[in-house]
Amino acid sequence: MNVLIIEDEHALAAALATIVRRLGAEPAVAASGAGGIDKFSRRAFDLIVLDIGLPDMSGLDVLRRIRAQASGSPPVLVITAHGTLENALEARRLGASDYFLKPLDLAEFHQALRSFLKTHEGDSPAARQKKRDGTPQTTVMIGASPGMQRAFADIAQACGTDAPVLITGPSGAGKSLAARVVHANSAATAGGPFVAFRVDEWSPEQIQNTLLGEADTPPGLLRKAVGGTLFIEDIASLPPPAQGGLERALNAPSPSPGLPRILAATSRDLFAEVREGRFREDLYYRLKIVEIALPPLAERTGDIPALAAFFLGQSAGSGREIALAEETLACLKAHSWPGNVRELRNAMQHAAAVCTGPLVLPRHLPGSISRATDADAASRSHLDQALQQALARWLDQKLTAPDDALPAYDDLAGQIESMMLRELLPRFDHKPTRLAAALNMNRATLRRKCRDLVDSSAG
Repeated sequence: MNVLIIEDEHALAAALATIVRRLGAEPAVAASGAGGIDKFSRRAFDLIVLDIGLPDMSGLDVLRRIRAQASGSPPVLVITAHGTLENALEARRLGASDYFLKPLDLAEFHQALRSFLKTHEGDSPAARQKKRDGTPQTTVMIGASPGMQRAFADIAQACGTDAPVLITGPSGAGKSLAARVVHANSAATAGGPFVAFRVDEWSPEQIQNTLLGEADTPPGLLRKAVGGTLFIEDIASLPPPAQGGLERALNAPSPSPGLPRILAATSRDLFAEVREGRFREDLYYRLKIVEIALPPLAERTGDIPALAAFFLGQSAGSGREIALAEETLACLKAHSWPGNVRELRNAMQHAAAVCTGPLVLPRHLPGSISRATDADAASRSHLDQALQQALARWLDQKLTAPDDALPAYDDLAGQIESMMLRELLPRFDHKPTRLAAALNMNRATLRRKCRDLVDSSAG
């Protein structure tokens, strides 16, 4: 069996080729999009591993040209450091079989690769064509942080199936928007109705009839959403009788033409609700066929500049030039954001309303947002405190041993540095040369440390 690896990072390409050989297949490596297309045109491959961030062209363009060359082309596993929602959806639309984010978990990739090599014969051209049909809808989900890249990959997975989806995340993180993206980009629901039902807006007595309907009442929302999506918000608050009715409906033979697709959202730990006996275990597993986990905004502060600029532009309206001052961005990044993206959007609406000039200053922000602008105040931000607390817990765990068995200081420092590099590399497109130049690091030393990271992941 032959596997084509299109990857411009030499260390990662070598590690992937090693995995392919261990699985009894023969790798062929191309370091550019053009080189990969050329190899594909001259040889038959059973599977393709494709990076989106190639030096000469986008991996998505490579995928389009490969699909255009052969309608029965092999499965494609996409890997990328550029995990935008648009990339994830476009890769799925073009027929990518799976989507992996850098830094790559080589053990997970090994397992996925082994599975695809065993089953690639069953990946029919007709099934792949179905994934490619249709044009994805415009979306406004913004984020480049690792947590959002994982969420975008999960959304793309959800768009490739009609199974129920559970969307988790804190209040204000964007669960409703994620549900609409899945609805609009899923072939089975894109042309149908999107019906939203928020559980906490109804009394327990009303929920059963409104959601499921009864014999002597108009059809419930479950029937009105047929052909589209029923989005149930705050699913954890669903009363036990309605939980039972929904579980029975979902337990109907699949696929059922009389039911809509079910998307459910919660800001609570639904499995904890199951353990406490407040939520049905069978319904929990029915809903959690696919899960999309949205991170809190405090864990994706790198996305704040883009999100804030987008919301500010929306609030200011067309024709008005307005931007955020650097010290204002510092204030936004130092805030803990208990209301998440919703709070940020409201803050930008407030800023656009009170700022009469072209530059939003810290004084234009709502009073609830920290206005720390000097270095001393910034050092006391919640992020620094959280890091110090996490480091203290980590050291407590590492130092729980007799004195003669304690780890060496260099070993502890090396582990911390490895974790820091894993976070830094995605911010520079996994290009060690860019990282070294930006942060004034020795290139040779950084390359050695990156090789050590790859070796430890492979091990």
